[in-house]
Amino acid sequence: MRILLTAINSKYVHTNISLRYLENYTKDLPVSTMRAEFSINEQKETILEEMIQRKPDLVAFSVYIWNVEMVRDLSVLLKKVLPSVKILYGGPEVSYKSREHLEEFQGDFIIRGEGEESYRSLLQVLLSGGKLSEVRGLTYKEEDEVFENPPREKMDLSKVPYPYEEKEDLRGKLSYLEASRGCPYQCSYCLSSSERDLRFMPLEEVKRRVLLVMETGTKVVKFIDRTFNIHPDALEIWRFLLSLETDVTFHFEIAPDLIKEEHLALLKTAPKGRIQFEVGIQSTEDEVLRSISRYIGFRKILPKLEDLLAIRNIHSHLDLIAGLPYDTVKTFQDSFNEVYPLKPDMLQMGFLKIIKGTPMERDAEAFGMVYSPFPPYEVLKTRWMTYEELRSLHRTEDALERYYNSGRFETTLKYLLEGETDYFAFYEALGDYISTEYRGRSIGLKDQYKILLDFSKVYAGNEKDSFILNELLKYDWLLHNKKQYVPEFLVRNHEKNHAYKKNMEKENGMKIHVEIFSLDIPRYISEGELKIGDTPVFYDLNLGKIIKNQLIK
Repeated sequence: MRILLTAINSKYVHTNISLRYLENYTKDLPVSTMRAEFSINEQKETILEEMIQRKPDLVAFSVYIWNVEMVRDLSVLLKKVLPSVKILYGGPEVSYKSREHLEEFQGDFIIRGEGEESYRSLLQVLLSGGKLSEVRGLTYKEEDEVFENPPREKMDLSKVPYPYEEKEDLRGKLSYLEASRGCPYQCSYCLSSSERDLRFMPLEEVKRRVLLVMETGTKVVKFIDRTFNIHPDALEIWRFLLSLETDVTFHFEIAPDLIKEEHLALLKTAPKGRIQFEVGIQSTEDEVLRSISRYIGFRKILPKLEDLLAIRNIHSHLDLIAGLPYDTVKTFQDSFNEVYPLKPDMLQMGFLKIIKGTPMERDAEAFGMVYSPFPPYEVLKTRWMTYEELRSLHRTEDALERYYNSGRFETTLKYLLEGETDYFAFYEALGDYISTEYRGRSIGLKDQYKILLDFSKVYAGNEKDSFILNELLKYDWLLHNKKQYVPEFLVRNHEKNHAYKKNMEKENGMKIHVEIFSLDIPRYISEGELKIGDTPVFYDLNLGKIIKNQLIK
């Protein structure tokens, strides 16, 4: 039997851990297993051609919210070209209401929930001619009639194989590990709310897998645990990661209420860039949080969040969700303004999606939720937010992504938002400005700097000096872009730049770029003081960083 395990990932850099589990869990069976990973951005015809070239007897698709429509189309095309091929689906998008999915899709089988044991059992039945009705966790089609077998018990995590091949090359790719399955929380918008079996992988096995995945050349390892710091050995796992000689970054989703003092003490010793956290805040409003079954209020966890974000060698993402029950534009604005001053490395604005099988789907009508029937099933309006208000929030999100989350405008934003308390209003206005002035236009990197310069003059009026904005934007540009080119709309002092460059090269023999600023920007960054005066900043062109700066007396 020739089996093709197929993943259509949301980005090229992603890898699919589920298919690797299936392949490794059935290595001893007399099957020929192939694995093919594509990106959602690839042409459907190209994917189909490569799949057909493999001449599979069974195609297994990993189905998610972002690829379900392409999987549905590919299934139709596969059956037309290879009528005898069997098609198997698995993943969160088809595990709930599997009967309906199989009636709609052209495939033959769906594995619900955890797949390793059910997949192995299915292959054994197909190889031996046994009864499909005996494969727990399987929904299947026979002569156009769909049958749904009883669910399978959750497996022991010690049986889950290490996913990657011994010499697999993951340079330029994200890799994934897990130390637990299940979640201790019951957030109503999440599929994990139905999971009741929280299980943990032993500490030594987690360590072993970390060492193995580091041999692949990956630079980012994402732990896919829903709540990593519920693991009883979370502290020891972090201690182990901090002890390694590596430049790999390890990413975790954590719950703020489970942060302990010993966690913070250890994390303060972490090398910069080693640990990255994602923390779901969702809202700071108690009524909103209670409506989604999150019963620990924001203000109760705020001190722990502040302590965590004060550790600047840890890269932290905080998440908010728009469109939740009882959340108005005003309450969302309040949440944004409470979270923004914490200065996370990224503040992510998400939008509620009504996922099949969640309590939120069950309660959507009662909450007045109107949402798209098409993936990703995003809320269009609620009893508390109109369609127009949610679209406006999308524009705010666009501005936040371009300017705050990109990290390219930190110095300029520091100046523009100094003394402000309504940070949301700034990004809302910036999003509206971009939508109005650049509607339908492609926005390049240079355009983003010009937009912020022009918008700031309109938004702040005479309160923000255009001369200072020019210098700060020029500094931000040179900090993150080509060191000798500066956009034409930013004023420069070419004569002084050239003179200092010649002197510096003669003195040090370095390949450098010198930019003379009319403002002591290093002092502004470190002390918040705006001092006018020619200040050279020297950039090492080989290393791409600032090597020296001082105010000219």
